[in-house]
Amino acid sequence: SSGDYNTSDTTTSIDRVALAANFFIPVPGPKMIWQFGELGYDYSIDFNGRLGPKPVRWDYYDDYRRKYLYNTFAELNHLKSTYEVFKTDDFDLSVGATRKQKQLNHPEMNVSIIGNFGLESGSIEADFQHTGMWYEYYTGDSMDVQNLPAEIELEGGEYRFYTDVKLPAAETGLG
Repeated sequence: SSGDYNTSDTTTSIDRVALAANFFIPVPGPKMIWQFGELGYDYSIDFNGRLGPKPVRWDYYDDYRRKYLYNTFAELNHLKSTYEVFKTDDFDLSVGATRKQKQLNHPEMNVSIIGNFGLESGSIEADFQHTGMWYEYYTGDSMDVQNLPAEIELEGGEYRFYTDVKLPAAETGLG
């Protein structure tokens, strides 16, 4: 934790799972999500013994925060199955620090994802693939990148998902 930002808080931890999903799911290749992970399942794999039965939490669907996370996973999987850029083997990862970024490259569309895995706000030098218009997928906001790298301020746990092609709006309740 840092100040009022505490990763043990359920809302904060669910937001951080969404942050991680934005870096995990879009990378090409199959993915496995552990039991109710798309809803922020908060029981350890060791609960009731490593191979013991775990509680089934259907009530998670009634929690708007967990529904938001579920929608985030659904949107990312929809993008992955719809656009060729998510099948590319031409991608760059810069994930060694707390402020991480990933670029996916394809002739039809480029994607640049940035995220602050730290606890405090800070800037990231976003390495967009080119100057020009970029669109934040979850908010629908656009940004005209004039200089590379572009410096972007992110709060702790905040992420952005940019494309250089305007995509249909994400499911409401995201971002």
